[in-house]
Amino acid sequence: MRFHRLDLIKYGKFSDRSVEFPAAKQDFHLIVGPNEAGKSTLRSAIVDLLFGIPSRSPLSFLHPLNELRLGACISNISGALEFHRAKALKQTLRTPMDVVLPDTALTAFLGVADRHFFDQMFGLDHTRLVEGGNSILNAQNDVGQVLFQSAVGIASLGKIRDALMAEADKLWAPRKSAERAYYSAADQLEKAAAALKETTVRTKVWAEANSKVENLHESLASERDRHQHLQGKRSGLERVRRLAPFLQTLKDAEKQLAELGHVVDLPIDAAAILSTAERELAVASQLLQLRNGEVEKAEGDLGEINVDQAVLEIAAEISKIDELRLQYSPYDNDIERQEMQRSALWRDVGEACVQLGWQSECEASLAGRLPTLLVRRELAKLTRDFSGLTQGLRAAEQAEKAKLAEIELLLKQLAELQAGEVNPALRAALASARSLGDPDTAIQKQQALLTRAQSALETSLQTLGQSHIAISDLMAMKPPSQHTLSRLLQDRHTLMADRKALLKRLEDQKTGVARIELEISQFKALHHLTTYEDVVQARRDRDASWLAIKTGEIDLPQGAQKFETTLRHADEVADTRLNNVEQITELQSLTHQLEREQQSLSMLENQYAHLNEELQQGDVKWLAMMQDLGLSGTALEDMGDWLAKREKVLAAAIAYRDAQDSFDQVSKTVAEFRLNLANALREISLQVAESDSLSALCVQAESFIKAVDGAKVRHETLSAQLQAAQTLATPLQQATDEAKFELSRWTQMWSNALVKSGLPEDSDIGTVEGALALIDQIEEKLKKIRLIQERIEVMAGDLKGFSGEADRLAQVIAPELKGQSAPKITQALAKRLTQARETAAEAARLKETLRVAKAQVVTAKESIQTATASLKPLMERAGVDTTILLNEAITRSDEHRRLKAQIDQAKASLVNGGDGLTRMQIEAEIDTADLVQLSPELTHITDQLSDAEQRQRELSVDHANSARVLSEIGGSDAAAQAEAQRQEALAKMSDVAERYVKVFTAGRLLRWSIDRYREEKQGPLLARAGAIFSKLTLGSFQRLVVDFEKEPPILEGLRLDGKLVSISGMSDGARDQLYLALRLASLEMHLQQAMPLPFIADDLFINYDDARAKAGFEALRTLSEQTQVIFLSHHDHLIPTVEEVFGKQVNVVVL
Repeated sequence: MRFHRLDLIKYGKFSDRSVEFPAAKQDFHLIVGPNEAGKSTLRSAIVDLLFGIPSRSPLSFLHPLNELRLGACISNISGALEFHRAKALKQTLRTPMDVVLPDTALTAFLGVADRHFFDQMFGLDHTRLVEGGNSILNAQNDVGQVLFQSAVGIASLGKIRDALMAEADKLWAPRKSAERAYYSAADQLEKAAAALKETTVRTKVWAEANSKVENLHESLASERDRHQHLQGKRSGLERVRRLAPFLQTLKDAEKQLAELGHVVDLPIDAAAILSTAERELAVASQLLQLRNGEVEKAEGDLGEINVDQAVLEIAAEISKIDELRLQYSPYDNDIERQEMQRSALWRDVGEACVQLGWQSECEASLAGRLPTLLVRRELAKLTRDFSGLTQGLRAAEQAEKAKLAEIELLLKQLAELQAGEVNPALRAALASARSLGDPDTAIQKQQALLTRAQSALETSLQTLGQSHIAISDLMAMKPPSQHTLSRLLQDRHTLMADRKALLKRLEDQKTGVARIELEISQFKALHHLTTYEDVVQARRDRDASWLAIKTGEIDLPQGAQKFETTLRHADEVADTRLNNVEQITELQSLTHQLEREQQSLSMLENQYAHLNEELQQGDVKWLAMMQDLGLSGTALEDMGDWLAKREKVLAAAIAYRDAQDSFDQVSKTVAEFRLNLANALREISLQVAESDSLSALCVQAESFIKAVDGAKVRHETLSAQLQAAQTLATPLQQATDEAKFELSRWTQMWSNALVKSGLPEDSDIGTVEGALALIDQIEEKLKKIRLIQERIEVMAGDLKGFSGEADRLAQVIAPELKGQSAPKITQALAKRLTQARETAAEAARLKETLRVAKAQVVTAKESIQTATASLKPLMERAGVDTTILLNEAITRSDEHRRLKAQIDQAKASLVNGGDGLTRMQIEAEIDTADLVQLSPELTHITDQLSDAEQRQRELSVDHANSARVLSEIGGSDAAAQAEAQRQEALAKMSDVAERYVKVFTAGRLLRWSIDRYREEKQGPLLARAGAIFSKLTLGSFQRLVVDFEKEPPILEGLRLDGKLVSISGMSDGARDQLYLALRLASLEMHLQQAMPLPFIADDLFINYDDARAKAGFEALRTLSEQTQVIFLSHHDHLIPTVEEVFGKQVNVVVL
């Protein structure tokens, strides 16, 4: 299957973008773009198109997820299909017209491939390439694993197999270990069996344990009674010690209360009320005296103040005229300064008139004599235009003169040129010769190739070591095929590996037999077991003694002693046999195991002998085959290397023959081209020597053609320049005439403007410019003079109005100021207004002070009345009329209340701490107690209580232990628990055994799959991978070999000097190239027997130099002849390399 077109309709950053993949013999396509151009998106698009868009695609950042859509046109040998893939839950395959396609529409193109298989087998990027190189480094000691995981792209195969074998080892192994699950369960089984044996009941032991429990129970009850008695005694003493102080306090308080007598009960806050009232009376009396003095002083000061109301009534007018005084104060100086400026400006105007030749006149007549603004601007414009007109005329005249000189020069150059033509035959002969490039270099290159091919042939023959065999004989020789050789090698290596493994098993089996024999001998020496024959013999002796007594052979008195002895001996032997039944069973098991191991040992020895015989037969057949080929003495292991060397010799012979043919063809072609070119040169009358080479003749022909072609081009160029110059000459002459006319018209306009301005008609431009400047100065200074006069008149009017207003105010409120200047009148009125305002403010302040003082006098009187009223209820209740007597009554009332509270508290303490006893009982108990000896007696009882508690704890522990022992002896569920533990251990052993079989079988199957892949694919795959690896490393490595002498066999690289390099000895780049070679070789083999699918390569050559990158593309070129290859990269410098490998016609898509 291949892609003809990929449509990125709505996917990732793309919208309606199509990528074409035209068909070619080498179906290779390069897609180049900078970072974030969409190469990874395109790679994901191919996988999603073929196998469906995931439900949570990260490529929905531009288009909504439900609108993602891809399309393509694909084909294979059975037909073509154009379809779309939509993002949906079902029916995602559609036609371009959005008609639903069946889900199996791609089966004919994809076969049984799924997403994971396609991504692993037909996809490879730089990250996976590096990981693959590291993975084969980790699996370097297992060639089968290296081939298998490189072929299928699985880098974790070794880890999976190691994990399976490690888990199997943790489950079971021949060597016993507590860390293995099976032996841990076996130990648990032994412990459960031992516990089951111990759970038996004996009468004597049970009686002793039961008696001990009952005695301990009685002792514990007696000790508890003693502890309770001591606890009650200590409680009574504690109560006496606790309540004696409260009882004494109660008696003292009752006595003081009786001595106090009758007391008037006053409120609890009476003392606080009295203190507050006395404080308020003192503060209010002092405040009343102070505020009365302030009222008298304020009234006296207020009577002495006199406010000027007349001035205050016109305060606004006085303030306004005072502000005008301040504003007009600089006017006199300003008027004087403006007059001086006016005089200076008029002097300047007079000087300007003198320069213009005008008479000094008045201001109005002088302003009327000035030219108008329009006239002055017209003169200025004409002044500016004069320079441009003169320059334009000069430039037009120069351009016309230069163009006429150019026409004359071109005519002269055309007359000097000579015309000629080149013979077409000469051009054809030169083109044919140039098609070879450098002829001498081409011949030298072919000669070097021929020499190098001959040297390679001689070297390969020397390397082969069969110099007596001719090339034709080597070609005719029919050695065993690579497949046959691989099969023979595989058979031999399998036999050798099996023999080695069998030898190891044989040694292990012998060790196991010896170990079991030693265990049996040690077991017998340790246990001295009684056999069944011993029991039978003892019973026969017993029966014989009894038979003798029974038949009368021996009298009863004589035979009784012997019968009892034999009877007791028979019973003892039987009991011993019964007690040792487990040891006997174990011995029997060991004996059976020894028999099985000995049988296995015999079978292994037979198998080992059979393998040796097969190896000898194979060696004999191989020696006969090599003798028939004339290669006597060549070992089977060396035959593969010899075949490779033979192939190299044959390839070198073919290369030498091709190089000789190429050399002859190039030499013949050079001679033919030289003859044709020499004849063409002689036809145009050029000298040609017989010793001139083809390169020299090419240079001579090129020089002649270049000269003729140059003259022709020069004539055409000069003709075109002459025609252009003649065309431009006429417009240049017209431009000169127009410039002269414009200058004449300017002269007439200049004369008219001078007449209008009143200036002399013969005035030049400089004079006119100076006169215009003076006129502008005169006009500007006259304007300034008018402005100054206007300001002077305004200030004089303001001063006159200010003087009139000052005289009017003085006439109203201060006639004595009449006749003074306006500023002095204004200053006097402003001072009088300030004094009036200060006097009014002081009067207002005194009035406010008087009001506040009177209000505070009223407040003080009210406070005195309130305090006196608050004490009246207390005095009436106490029956007194002074505060001193009231204070004494309050003190007696508070003392009476305190004693009552103390008595109540003491009674409550007696009730709470009396343990339910009445006051009389408590008093009687305290009276009978010796308070002096109370503390020592409490200490003694406390010590006795501690001893009793310690004794109770000891008895409780002993009683609990005895009860537990009795419970265990009694059986309960101990036996059931032991049996449950035994069954649990058996179940664990069963589970472990099942898991071990499953895990161990999986590990062996994985090992078998790797070995089978190695057996089937190792020969062809290694041969092809070695060839690709040699190309990728630019010949640094010759091929790949397998070292079968090591266990397991390992993969190594063979350098040109014959040295072997292990995978661990290779560089990172070499390991990556080895992984790539294995992947490409396995993919080529897969494509030989499976449906081809496109191979997607993403930036594989990031770390490659140019030479190795070219080698990588050459490897992909071979692959592209079997299936479509799409190479993604962001390195545009690879484009020339790709074009060199695949040709200029290669498809390059730039994103």
